[in-house]
Amino acid sequence: MNYLTDQEIAVLINEIKIGNNDAWEKICHNFERYIHECCWKKLRKFDMPDSVRTELEEDLYMAGWQGFVSAIKNYEPENGKLLTYATYYINGEISKELDLWLNPLGLTERPRPEKKKSTETESSIISRISIDEDGGIPENVLSYALMRENHSDEAERETSGDENISRMSEIAGLLKDEKANKEALAQLFSESCISDLGGYSNERSALQILEILKQTTDEKHTVSKNELKHLLRLYRIGRYKNNTSVPVDNTFNRIVAEILLELNPGEYTDENDSEYIIKYDGYTEDKLNKNIKPDKSSSQKVESGSAPVLNGLHYVHPFEYEETDRLIQLISFSDMLSVDEKKKLIGKIWELTGKYYTTPYWDGENLKFNPRAVHSRLTGNKTSDRGKLAESLKTLQYAVNNLAQVRFKFNRYNADHELVPTKEYLHELSPYHLVVYHDNYYCIGLKKGDNRVWHYRVDLMTDVEIIRDEEGKIVPVKLTDFEGLPILSAAWDPEKYMSEHLNMAYDEPQDIRIKIKNTDYTIIHDWFGDHYEKVDEVTRADDDGNEIHYDIVKVRTSPSMIVHWAMQYGSRVEIMDEEVRNRISAETANLRSIYCES
Repeated sequence: MNYLTDQEIAVLINEIKIGNNDAWEKICHNFERYIHECCWKKLRKFDMPDSVRTELEEDLYMAGWQGFVSAIKNYEPENGKLLTYATYYINGEISKELDLWLNPLGLTERPRPEKKKSTETESSIISRISIDEDGGIPENVLSYALMRENHSDEAERETSGDENISRMSEIAGLLKDEKANKEALAQLFSESCISDLGGYSNERSALQILEILKQTTDEKHTVSKNELKHLLRLYRIGRYKNNTSVPVDNTFNRIVAEILLELNPGEYTDENDSEYIIKYDGYTEDKLNKNIKPDKSSSQKVESGSAPVLNGLHYVHPFEYEETDRLIQLISFSDMLSVDEKKKLIGKIWELTGKYYTTPYWDGENLKFNPRAVHSRLTGNKTSDRGKLAESLKTLQYAVNNLAQVRFKFNRYNADHELVPTKEYLHELSPYHLVVYHDNYYCIGLKKGDNRVWHYRVDLMTDVEIIRDEEGKIVPVKLTDFEGLPILSAAWDPEKYMSEHLNMAYDEPQDIRIKIKNTDYTIIHDWFGDHYEKVDEVTRADDDGNEIHYDIVKVRTSPSMIVHWAMQYGSRVEIMDEEVRNRISAETANLRSIYCES
């Protein structure tokens, strides 16, 4: 298990921290077997087919490996032995993976009175169920319970938790043939304080069924009527310790039918397919609507005997998994949100998904990436600054939408890291567009008293407000007659504007020719997007007489900013226009006088 001594491990840890890859490989090899053993220790508690156990062990190992990596990152010698320290992380991640993989309903039993102060020790009923045609649970199906682990007390968790895991696993197994195992179930129910607490109203049963469908199904994972009944039974046992039988078939079918009638369109058409909240086998043929009859007591109720047996049921989640991926990615890499805000938003999106959805950014409780590694020019701003920026953007977008003028203060940073006004007067602007240029937001519009287009960095704008007249009405934007007025989004290309105003400069754009190797177009594209054109080719010989091929590319942009841009990429680009070349020459001479003459 651990063939390296503590002293050897300590030496390797120090080597790892200075980037020694051989030391990292030795540590990994040393603990690989141990992580597997931690996984099997968890899995031995459950009665399951070998194929299922092997598949699950692979997932648990990867989770345990992530825990080990976290332990290495945080380990210090004063923390004690690495093995003891890493075990805490390894078992923690394995337990999380078990809970995510095996808990389709997210069930937790209600704490006993003496446990009310600690929600960490609640147990979870876990089931992954498939029902065969005659309604029984086949032998190759996993169905068992898992105690939700609490890292604060390892010894207590291993003792009491294992007992609950084994007991709930046995209950789930015996439910495969409830009649034959009646006495054994009664004994286990008694030991686990599970009893017949009475039935539920049909309305409450409907809510429970809907919750089960949300948690356990999606387009690729459906349930039959019999599967749904078994899940409902286990839901009640796990959450309420209630072993009351579920409704009889006719009543159950009617409850499911009424859920579908309430949530889905009345009659299927190709146009309303996306409006279905719960789909089932035969929904496109209106299998439900063609069979049901109104109850004699009320036309709003379904006659229980008329409700058909529906299979292939699945809940249609608000977002497809690919859409959910994109939303979580956008939130994860946003520079507008604090870590806590990201966790809150991603958590809410996560709650809208079923048990089969996974993402590398979130494990159900924690972010799985380092938010501080998401770097942009705004990342370091205080939370309050980000909040002000978000408010300014909201106000400006409202103004753009409603063709309203705005006023604001424009600021700059000082030596004390404070944002202070550049001048005391308030700027007034007719805003037309918001754009993002190299991590910064800019508002583009016409400044009061000036017919030129102006742009302001939004993070430097404060006290942004809509200008209103004495009657409280919005003061409309000013217009001026010049070519390219950016007032209509459809008629104005913001990418073209930004490429023509390199680094958001104000001078008049002009056509400029740039010589580059044909392997360096990425540089051009990074700065000018698709707004460049190859106009010529030239061939030059190097010092060894080898021919080198160059392209001449034309861009339209700021002649002042292209000087600094060309100096930034001095070894990769060459400006061909004489006027700009002279500016570059003068700038380099000025730099030479500063840095080379002393």
